[in-house]
Amino acid sequence: MKYTIAPLIFILVLFSCGDASTGNASLDALIAKRDSLKKAQDAIGAELAVIEEQIALLDTGIKAPVVELATITKGNFNSYFQSQGIISTDNQAKLWPAAAGTIKKIFVREGDRVGAGQKLAQLDDAVVRQTLSQLEVNLDLANENYNRLKKLWDQKIGSEMQMLTAKTQKESLEEQIKQVREQLALYTITSPIGGTVDKIYSKEGEFASAGTPIPVMTVVNLSGMYMTADVSENYIAVLQNGAPVEVLLPGSDTIRTTISRIGNVINPNNRTFEVTIQLPNTANLKPNLVGNVRFVEYQSKDVVVLPTSLIMRDAEDRPFVFIEENMRAKKVIVQTGKSSDGNTEIVGGLMGTEKIIAKGARKLSDGQEIRIK
Repeated sequence: MKYTIAPLIFILVLFSCGDASTGNASLDALIAKRDSLKKAQDAIGAELAVIEEQIALLDTGIKAPVVELATITKGNFNSYFQSQGIISTDNQAKLWPAAAGTIKKIFVREGDRVGAGQKLAQLDDAVVRQTLSQLEVNLDLANENYNRLKKLWDQKIGSEMQMLTAKTQKESLEEQIKQVREQLALYTITSPIGGTVDKIYSKEGEFASAGTPIPVMTVVNLSGMYMTADVSENYIAVLQNGAPVEVLLPGSDTIRTTISRIGNVINPNNRTFEVTIQLPNTANLKPNLVGNVRFVEYQSKDVVVLPTSLIMRDAEDRPFVFIEENMRAKKVIVQTGKSSDGNTEIVGGLMGTEKIIAKGARKLSDGQEIRIK
């Protein structure tokens, strides 16, 4: 079988506009010629490699199959298991008024940043304020009456009983005013935390009270968020505080963090225990977002790790691989450990310095001559 390689046409560029000139015309010409020949050499090498591969596939006179090799190295192996988790935060407040009434004014909008104690909404408190005003008027009269009677009594004029009655009346009004002012504060909705107004459910003019199922608004602080996951009791001896984990969230990069707390109680309904993972403060994290947590189930160091797809089984169901030795395929029986993420731990059979046949191994036999691509 004959093959014809099409002639290659070399265009030698003596001067390149993008190259810096040395100032020597002869030297510049030689440098340009050298660079052009190198590019042509690379192109020929690539074309020859393709043609050699085609020849190997078509020429039935060539007995040795073409294979690709991969160098084995030792490294660390981790086996994982996954559990579903949900993001939570303790810095989230659903706000209802402490008193019932019509919403008179809402002072914030969704997305506004607010501070702890900031006034967010005001309910109609006209009746309470009217009561307060009347009590303050009565207190003014009571103070005037008490002061007058006390002044007379200090001069030994009048009745001590009248003076004491006036004092009692004054103090009673002061206590009533204090209580009404405390009641008046119940008509104001303030934020218990610093954060962002996430959602406003009510509108001005609507009735609001603590007994309604939907709050007036919610305020959330995205700092200090964490994920909780229910883990099977089968792994209770595997996990410990501070152990590394990976949090996988939709549309987000993998978050590498650690276990911050392990629950001490097994849920009798599903035989799981709760694991808490502290999360960094990033814009992509939201409360109630569902994701997965990858826990390390098993670790081994300085071992041979192979892609699981490279490990075959013989007629006796023994795992094996082919390595290259003196341009021949050598079958090596291996002892496998755990598998995870498409990789398998090799606990015996390989030293970690061999060259494994990574492609073309499926049709080989032990001792067969091979050609390396």
